[in-house]
Amino acid sequence: MKNLVENLIVFIATLVVIFLLATVILPRFHYSLIVIKSGSMEPAIKTGSALVVKAQDKYQRGDIITFVNTDNEIVTHRITAVLDNQKGWVRYETKGDANNATDMFLADQKQVVGKVILTLPYVGYGIGFLKSKPGIIILIILPTLYFIVREGWKIKTELKKMKDKPGKEGVS
Repeated sequence: MKNLVENLIVFIATLVVIFLLATVILPRFHYSLIVIKSGSMEPAIKTGSALVVKAQDKYQRGDIITFVNTDNEIVTHRITAVLDNQKGWVRYETKGDANNATDMFLADQKQVVGKVILTLPYVGYGIGFLKSKPGIIILIILPTLYFIVREGWKIKTELKKMKDKPGKEGVS
């Protein structure tokens, strides 16, 4: 049982480190980690999925992109039309796969975070949990307390062994 608990703690700590590294390293290479909170892209992208999004120079019809809308919300929808003109601006008409109509606003090229290149179903739930107070308690504080108690128990056992050795004075 002890090995199972320790292995579980090491596994969880590894996941936390991977998540932390991903949030620091990915942006340096123009990638973003996005968590999907609604079902507008189902069945292609499930609610609770984590996405890896990569910034690109151009996007085309059919691409699934993540952008910041006019209300400063992060949205991930599919491009249904690319609208450009000779003045150099590009805008995208988008639509969630589960929605009946296209979005009421056009996404400007400058608002686009990137194209979805990897979908990790249900991983977003874990990321959300990591950011919550219970997640911090369970994933950081409890393992720390476990290791402190374990080390305290080892010290107590060693002190008892030293005290019980014949011909030696006990530790007081």
